[in-house]
Amino acid sequence: MKVNNLLSGMIIGSLALAVAGCGSEHKTNNNLVKPFDYQALLNTAAEGEIPGVVLYIESPQLYFYGAAGIADLNDKTPMLIDARIPNGSAGKKLTALLAAMLVEQQKLNLDQSITNYLPAEITNRVANASSMTTRQMLQHTAGLFDYLNDSNGAFYDAVIAEPESIKTDAFALQFALDQKAKFAPAQGWSYSNTGYILTGLVLDQVLGTHHSQAMRMQIFEPWGLSSLSYGGLEKSYGPIVPGYFHSGNDVLDTRQYYQNIGVADAPVVGNAKDMANILKFIVEGKQFSHSIHQLLMSETSFVSTGLGTLSYSYGLFKETINGKQVIHHGGRELGYATYNFYIPDTKTTVAMLFNCNGYKACDDAHDALYQKVIGELTK
Repeated sequence: MKVNNLLSGMIIGSLALAVAGCGSEHKTNNNLVKPFDYQALLNTAAEGEIPGVVLYIESPQLYFYGAAGIADLNDKTPMLIDARIPNGSAGKKLTALLAAMLVEQQKLNLDQSITNYLPAEITNRVANASSMTTRQMLQHTAGLFDYLNDSNGAFYDAVIAEPESIKTDAFALQFALDQKAKFAPAQGWSYSNTGYILTGLVLDQVLGTHHSQAMRMQIFEPWGLSSLSYGGLEKSYGPIVPGYFHSGNDVLDTRQYYQNIGVADAPVVGNAKDMANILKFIVEGKQFSHSIHQLLMSETSFVSTGLGTLSYSYGLFKETINGKQVIHHGGRELGYATYNFYIPDTKTTVAMLFNCNGYKACDDAHDALYQKVIGELTK
């Protein structure tokens, strides 16, 4: 099966929001006389084009954790609230967070040229490498060719051709080498997954080992994010549910591919609760030092994207929706979609997981569900 520009923009498409079992937990305070029925919303969505969905919402006023639909279409396994799926580009904030931690540990300088960290056999094949920094790559101001959205599906074709082999950053990078820059570093903004792939390689050089180990020891375990694991490299922490992609009359279960992909631009798999919690931890900054929080979340850390009110920091977007500030970053993968956002005004953190993506019927359905949820929460 040829995966071509039908997939182009799946990751960048996330720019625009961007009880164990299949039941739900739903609690509100006494001031909310008639709470919105989120479970009914999920149930209706799962009766249509969406196989399965999980939604987690937490704020001082509201707690909801629910699921609906099917996780595995073959054996009709119901979708459970603790289902683990690839978080896609929503995981970029974890790569950025780890980089910020290494800055504080004085192991990484975000403003040094990447030639100080990466070998010449890589940097000689990256346009403008000598004037490019890790900060620019994390903020999408490096001008890099995007190995996913600019390669006409070449990465996905290669993955499908070799489904059993583990794909890490070095594998993904080959689809971006020797490509022209979109602009000189710091002279524009353009979303590029390649910047996070290169950042992953920089982290490996700084740490002397694959950065998944530091992510586990410095983030997952100390913060109690028990469902999170690094894609492809930490399979022992649990399976992922199937993901579905339709191409013509064919239905492809993409789990066979994603269980072997572990890349820094989409590093983690996990459940909705942990996905929502890690975003809350980053935005609120209570789990780490003030200096890390300032690096990630200060007003000066957000750069303009040139797209309306949308600005970008380190793995996170910020924009105004219905008059309220929203911090977010979702993920779009072949067969999987995630939405992850935080509303500072009400201290509301949200994550939604879907086990389909990449074809119009599913994409339209999960976008419509997202619009209803965020519309309700930003009233």
